[in-house]
Amino acid sequence: MRHLILGSGPAGIAAAKAARKMEKDAEVVIVTEEFAAPYLRPNLPDVISGEKDPSALPDPQGKDLAAAGIEVKSGKRARRVDAGRNRILFSDGSEETYNFLCVATGGKPILPLGLTGSFGAFLSLNSLSDALRIKARALRSDVSVVYGPGYLGLEAARALRKLGQQVIWVNPGLPRFGNPISGELEAKATEKLRNNGVTIKEGTDIADVLDLDGQTYIVYTTGGEEIRCQMIVVATERLPAVHFLEGSGVKVGSGILVDEYLLTNVSNVFAAGDCAEVFDINRRESRINFGWRSAMKQGQLAGENMAGGGKLYIRNTEDYFGLLYGSPLLERSL
Repeated sequence: MRHLILGSGPAGIAAAKAARKMEKDAEVVIVTEEFAAPYLRPNLPDVISGEKDPSALPDPQGKDLAAAGIEVKSGKRARRVDAGRNRILFSDGSEETYNFLCVATGGKPILPLGLTGSFGAFLSLNSLSDALRIKARALRSDVSVVYGPGYLGLEAARALRKLGQQVIWVNPGLPRFGNPISGELEAKATEKLRNNGVTIKEGTDIADVLDLDGQTYIVYTTGGEEIRCQMIVVATERLPAVHFLEGSGVKVGSGILVDEYLLTNVSNVFAAGDCAEVFDINRRESRINFGWRSAMKQGQLAGENMAGGGKLYIRNTEDYFGLLYGSPLLERSL
């Protein structure tokens, strides 16, 4: 039996370890487009601010995967899933076969329309390599614009300000996806940022960006303001990374549609984490439950069910709030 897991985040690792525990003799393989060993994505802002060294980011879940008999294949991006032949084709021309597949590819940042034609003018905060690029650029810059609603935008602004940047946070409002932090908590954290020198532009968006010389940019907001800066950081919401499933027969809504067993409409394909739109048997509705705790829980269940576990997914509110790793938001200071 060959269990293939796409993605090395919390859902992917949990699925691999659960499948291995259920089936000692099965072949369990994680394939990921990341080159770095599994790491704690929630702590990326701390890498930018200098509070944490990248060497301190390894995910405890990812320790001893090889010793557990779980193979990890890095730097491979899925291009197409051929569900009829139980195989995945990758951008490097290779392919992987499976008996059971778990898709745990997480999400990719949503770009504001004003930046869609300005590639090269901004940096996204999505991965460890992104965080390292942002920190290196910040050391050569004076003024940074952070774009994004909610927790990640707030944390990116905090990190850059701690690094000594003059920071303008363009906050368009409530996230359209995921679980926003509570209004009271966000208000307190936002006020703390403001008191520490972060300029906050609330309820506005980026309309356009003008690249002056490859080093300086003018950001035009929908409110009619012009902001001159040396760096634009997109720290925004993430949409499920599911584009490679087109034509596979796997049903996709906002995310990959799965039932209460984390199973898709294809009998040997499961999905878990930020890419999965999970059926909630209590609410009788499907939704994406973004978050680290949620991803771990779903991944473990999907891995067990890949190996015949037959366990139901029950959504618990406490699975989806707060940081799993790192200090509480209001304790983080400049």
